[in-house]
Amino acid sequence: MLLAVLDGRLDVRSTEEMSIDELCRLRAVLETSEVISSFVHERHPKRGGRAFSIVSLLLLYIYMECRKSTYRGVVRNLSDRDCECLGLVDNDGCPRRPSYGTLNVFVNGTLAPMAEAIGDEFATAVLETMRVSSFTLDSTPLQASRFNTEAALNPHYSIRMDKSHILMADGYPLYQIHSGGGANDNPFASQLVDRLPPVDGMAFYADGGYDAFRTYTTVYMATGAVMECNHGTNALHHGIDEDAIRRKYARMWRFEGYDPHRKNDLDFMLWFLCRHGEEVLVGKHLRDRSMLLAAEVDGERRNVRQVCETVHRAMKRWVDFSIFRLVKKTKEARVRCRFLCLQLLSVLFKGYIEPA
Repeated sequence: MLLAVLDGRLDVRSTEEMSIDELCRLRAVLETSEVISSFVHERHPKRGGRAFSIVSLLLLYIYMECRKSTYRGVVRNLSDRDCECLGLVDNDGCPRRPSYGTLNVFVNGTLAPMAEAIGDEFATAVLETMRVSSFTLDSTPLQASRFNTEAALNPHYSIRMDKSHILMADGYPLYQIHSGGGANDNPFASQLVDRLPPVDGMAFYADGGYDAFRTYTTVYMATGAVMECNHGTNALHHGIDEDAIRRKYARMWRFEGYDPHRKNDLDFMLWFLCRHGEEVLVGKHLRDRSMLLAAEVDGERRNVRQVCETVHRAMKRWVDFSIFRLVKKTKEARVRCRFLCLQLLSVLFKGYIEPA
């Protein structure tokens, strides 16, 4: 997927002000997707049959979510001009509207299974194309109806809800995991961070729910960054400084990979300890460093962490990122599809962090 082919980004961040012509700027990006191209090649109609373009139906679905409409409503309100813009035409170039059943089957039967693969391709393209400087990790509630007994009642928010755990890069949503509303945040951190390709030189911010020793270690091993998160006012400082790491390293001289000449290389010692079962000790050291960074942080850097909350609020304005009116059988699939919409809209709209 090539994000560089996008013909300019919109100066607005509102789907209400976005026209269907502006939405169709995403066509050039989607047509470079290898996942979509592979699917079209494998599922092309036989005996000269003609099917709607995957890209056209995906754009129509994004338009439906932006307008918070239904399958029947978005198809009924399509004008001939809209069909031509979306590429919904027949062999003669005349407008050809899909039925609402066709759009329903496309979303739940075709898009849902491949949404995560397209999203992973998008995430790789963002990390390769955009000048990303920081990652943020946080969860956001997916509100449910108060009558939905299948959704857990979260005591913190006092609502029935599910959760979406999201890893972002400078306001671009990269990966998400859908969980129950009563689930703790921390167990999902390693699953999200492990999906990152090798990166280095990035800052990493997280919510206080991810404040755990092994999470610090996981983030450090994946990105080389010391995770900064919201610590409590009574947070304990463990006193695991560089000298403590060096003493532990010196006592492990019998382990494979030990090098006495690298006892002053802190990064090497931390990697060595992690590879030999000392993740908790390394996590305590990294947490102490994180607390020192939080004490020294100034207002400008603190605002970078707030980008995550700002984007979460914007995402729920762009599409209905909740589980209202979704049945249990299809809600996870629809959340994946809506998250893909959010990923694509994040590169269409003006960014929340200006490139350096």
